[in-house]
Amino acid sequence: MRNFVCIGVVALMGATGCKASLKMGKQPDPEPVAEPAPPPPEPPAPEPPKLTMVDPPDVHLVGDHITIDKKIHFANDSDVIQEDSFELLDHIAEVLKNHKEIQTLHVIGHTSSVGDDAHNMDLSKRRAAAVMKALQDRGVEQTVDSKGAGETQRTCKEETDDCHQQNRRVEFKVEMEEAGA
Repeated sequence: MRNFVCIGVVALMGATGCKASLKMGKQPDPEPVAEPAPPPPEPPAPEPPKLTMVDPPDVHLVGDHITIDKKIHFANDSDVIQEDSFELLDHIAEVLKNHKEIQTLHVIGHTSSVGDDAHNMDLSKRRAAAVMKALQDRGVEQTVDSKGAGETQRTCKEETDDCHQQNRRVEFKVEMEEAGA
């Protein structure tokens, strides 16, 4: 019975305490509510992959020249570039776009010794100008100029078909930006 009385007294005291606090205008303390956890921080955006510019395998920047593994072909005795050279011109333009340190490109046309000197000089100038225009049409932003050398800078002096073919060429010289410019 003693246990029963104690429980009753505790219950009465608790109830009386609640009634007393209600009578005085006090609200019972609210139950603590856990604050939501802050959202996790946003993960950093992944860095875009670094693209390394790879030059086409048939065009090379070597010192102050761009060398090509193939020849630019023209229609016979003409400055019209043949279609089989379009991909090579695309590759030359790509190398120029990859190498912004190239400030100026000089396109130099050469001919064989077959034919009249004046005609060969004119033909070499027109061919160099055609290549210059083709590169500009492909979006090359560097300064590009052209000139003809005719037959004055032959790489082969023999009067054979093979030698004439070697001398019919287009050469590319470059000027680089000066360091710190």
